[in-house]
Amino acid sequence: MHLAALTLRDYRNYRVLELEFPRGVIVLTGENGAGKSNLLEAIHYLSYLRSFRTSRDREIVRFGAAYAVIDARFADEQQRDFDVRLVLKDGKRFVRYNGNDVQKFQDYIGRLHSQFFFPGDLGIVTGDPALRREVLDLELLRLRPQLTAVMSHFRRAREQRNRLLKLLHPQPGVTRESRELRQSFTAFTEQMVQSGAQLIRERLGITRVLDGLFRPLHRQLASEQGEQVSLEYISQVELDPPEQIAAAYAAALEAAAGSESTLRYTSVGPHRDDMLFRLGDGRDLKRFGSQGQMRSAALAFRLALCELSRQRMQDDPILMLDDALSEMDDGRKARLMELAGRYSQVFITSASAREVGQIAGAAGQVYRVGAGSVEKWN
Repeated sequence: MHLAALTLRDYRNYRVLELEFPRGVIVLTGENGAGKSNLLEAIHYLSYLRSFRTSRDREIVRFGAAYAVIDARFADEQQRDFDVRLVLKDGKRFVRYNGNDVQKFQDYIGRLHSQFFFPGDLGIVTGDPALRREVLDLELLRLRPQLTAVMSHFRRAREQRNRLLKLLHPQPGVTRESRELRQSFTAFTEQMVQSGAQLIRERLGITRVLDGLFRPLHRQLASEQGEQVSLEYISQVELDPPEQIAAAYAAALEAAAGSESTLRYTSVGPHRDDMLFRLGDGRDLKRFGSQGQMRSAALAFRLALCELSRQRMQDDPILMLDDALSEMDDGRKARLMELAGRYSQVFITSASAREVGQIAGAAGQVYRVGAGSVEKWN
């Protein structure tokens, strides 16, 4: 898949911007703050209906404007065109796909394939478990949008179970009300176990697939460092065999009943799980790795997601690398460019004239970004 044309109206610092893009490697260069990342954010927004920088859509609308518009034309490997329009107005999002209004997130997610690396992506390694869970869940939804229902069922059942844990806590004896509360608690626990177990299985499965893709990519990217890094899904629930996860989840909740009665919230389940980056000796990369090791791992993870998308969707994703080269030595830059060059279209931002010179030979087009404008540079 590649982005053939992009039009922005009142988006961030762009009043009106119309661009066409070729396949291949595209370099966006310009001073820091010129708007390079804004272009990539717009492409990311079209893919995921969210920004990687803010949860407040109002920040995306240009100051003084009533709304922002993103229009784009994509083409896949079969040369089929896809037109998308996204309007951000009054805190709401309106999406049209090939002329039809999109009513539900699950009807749209997964249609446009892109992967994005930006400096904050180190959080995949160094950040809270919630971030890694979110990344896994978003990829699961891209590949299988029907899992939206499973995730929603788990969230609702857990919320109701937590509410009942608080109500049951002060009940000293057995009354009709307490029996009814206990029955409801049991029912919501069973619902949570079924949807939660499915979510754990799905996350475990995608983590194991990604691990198989991640390891060789990481070895190639960080070859001079010589370290081995792998991915591991971590849960308080026994994960093997996967077909027994529901029973294992129920048993883990039973074992935690006493502590949950005191805590008054659900302490076991997919909402507490994590995905770890393990060094070859088993240590957690987050705790024992260097900044360079963590950056290589984060980049290799994004490339693994690209490979997964290519395999499952039978179509290349658009790869976007925002300031990915700035802290790399020349050897790793060359290896990253070699790996990125596998894909139909790659966007790379850089504020460094030296970096642009190093990678310009691999670029199909270089664009100069500045003061709300973008122009071809070569």
